[in-house]
Amino acid sequence: MSDSTNLSRRNALKAVSSGFGYLAFAALATEQARASNPLEVKEPHFECKAKRVIFLSMRGAPSHVDTFDYKPQLTQDTGKVGKYGGTGRLLGSPWEFRQRGDSGLWISDLFPELSKQADDLCLLRGMHCDQPNHPQATTQTHTGNFQFPRPSMGAWTLYGLGTENENLPGFIVLNPSPGDSGNYASSFLPAIYQGTKMKAGGRGRGGFAQNMMRPNGGNQPGRSRRGMQPGMNGDRRRRYAESRMGMSGGMDTSMQQRPFGRPLRDQFAGRDDSAIPNLTNRMLDPDLQRIQLDLIQNLNQNKLDRDGHQPQVEGMIESFELAYRMQSEMPEAIDLSDESQDTLELYGINGSGTDDFGRQCLMARRLAERGVRFIECVSPGWDHHRNLRDEMDDHCSQIDRPIAGLLQDLKQRGLLDETLVIWAGEFGRTPHAQNGDGRDHNNKGYTTWMAGGGVRGGFSYGATDEHGYEAVEGKCHIHDWHATILHLLGLDHEKLTYRYAGRDFRLTDVFGSVIHEIVG
Repeated sequence: MSDSTNLSRRNALKAVSSGFGYLAFAALATEQARASNPLEVKEPHFECKAKRVIFLSMRGAPSHVDTFDYKPQLTQDTGKVGKYGGTGRLLGSPWEFRQRGDSGLWISDLFPELSKQADDLCLLRGMHCDQPNHPQATTQTHTGNFQFPRPSMGAWTLYGLGTENENLPGFIVLNPSPGDSGNYASSFLPAIYQGTKMKAGGRGRGGFAQNMMRPNGGNQPGRSRRGMQPGMNGDRRRRYAESRMGMSGGMDTSMQQRPFGRPLRDQFAGRDDSAIPNLTNRMLDPDLQRIQLDLIQNLNQNKLDRDGHQPQVEGMIESFELAYRMQSEMPEAIDLSDESQDTLELYGINGSGTDDFGRQCLMARRLAERGVRFIECVSPGWDHHRNLRDEMDDHCSQIDRPIAGLLQDLKQRGLLDETLVIWAGEFGRTPHAQNGDGRDHNNKGYTTWMAGGGVRGGFSYGATDEHGYEAVEGKCHIHDWHATILHLLGLDHEKLTYRYAGRDFRLTDVFGSVIHEIVG
């Protein structure tokens, strides 16, 4: 060898025995790197039908007998005493139902645009859950349990499959309601699997990113951001950077000559990170951010080494790394300015009542095509105890065009076959009236639907009784619903477990059966 004094262990492994030792070392290092990345793409238990999920969550529980569960007998018996007696009289739907598409699915006039996609819909008309109260039923819809905090459906999906894009969160919730964090939490799963919340932006072509670029909004150029680096002002940060990078030769001279952080302040001047707070760093460029993050991560790792198992610290380490990587891709992902006018119109993004949910649906498509594993869109306000005719019509008109546009857009881009779209509230409504023109809670029978992702399109499974009080055929409990969703993703709900508090937990607890009849 020409320079035996520089023979390192790495070079020795490369040189000895034709480098076989180094190959083994490289393989072990790769496996260790994979093991240290909890978001690494994982193989499903069997061949999957769907690669990702878009969950359209209707908070407040829309009425099934006014939307997707046609009950002509209910209309005929309007005014009569209902099955359970009481003062409420049966109330037929004020809206006409018609058979839609080649499949002839019965869908209400409340959804004129979505009805055009009937041949892609799979209606589950025999749904039921355990509780008729909003908080418990919403929690069970998301986590499988209405009593205790449990990991959400999105967290289980991310835990089972990992994510296809390491620069974006694998589980994103758009416009969650206040106090809603338990419905997208990771609970006892590692914190990296919890959902990342995003707020929808204001109206206009720019979408989410438009709110990040308001000329007079947010922090102004030169405003102090010392709160982000307690006790470490600009001079101290510069000296630390110089010591880490070997200032005389490691850092380029242009960085030495410019005021610290100024180009970043100029670039993001006035930006208001309203979609995701602090998405961009106005003070540090990526190289200096990396130095700062390395210091913080070393401190976190030292604490983890001292204390042993610390899920909060582990989650913080992983979330800091993800936040750093998000800066490279998230701004472009949430910027709708490159979408055509035809696409914006398709989703109803035109300043009308469809604008807000249209932005959520378009954002869901953009995130899905960039590899985000689970996206939830939230539409609140479906708790219609009174004033059903006006409020139901208003709420359906807000989501009808955006959802139809989402299905059409996914289909024409070749994404619908591998994207499972789910529409659901936490339960249904009673066939009898409440307050004259409203409906009460009903957990014994209701309708959800799925589209794409390997389900049978133009198909109806299950049924409620003649008035729509309770499921009587093809019953699908929320555990069955979860088991089926996981099955479509290639996951066996009985094998997808996590050891906690001395036993193996799963999304479906000890229940659940896959509804194979709806699988295409």
